[in-house]
Amino acid sequence: MRRIPWSRSIGAILGLSVAVFATLAGAAIAAETEDAVSVRIEDASARVGEQAIVVATITPRQGYRIADNYRNRVIKLSAADAGVEFDHKAVDGSLVFKIHVTPTKPGAHPINGVLRFGFVNHLDGDYHLDIKWLPLMATVTAAP
Repeated sequence: MRRIPWSRSIGAILGLSVAVFATLAGAAIAAETEDAVSVRIEDASARVGEQAIVVATITPRQGYRIADNYRNRVIKLSAADAGVEFDHKAVDGSLVFKIHVTPTKPGAHPINGVLRFGFVNHLDGDYHLDIKWLPLMATVTAAP
């Protein structure tokens, strides 16, 4: 029978405990965002060479409000293929994000990005600012 030094055993237990705690904490954060806001993504379609608009709408649920003093934005826009061009790599403004894209070839083109926004929790009478990010996944479909 091979003995494992107690320091390695304790390290393994601590590492497992941290991993379990981080997973549970991440689930709590994700649930909080889902409880605080709803997100709707509208895909776009256009002819090749014509501009299309992907719309992302973030709506706070009861007890929450959007942080108007935070710079809400869409970041890290990218296309899964070379069939779409973006007018801007970052979009600033309200919580109705309009992402202008121009299809450059026919077909369906998946796009990705990150919605970054702030919201305020005022359920308990105090105001707590939370800054969250959620993935933006949409499809731009182009006709010839």
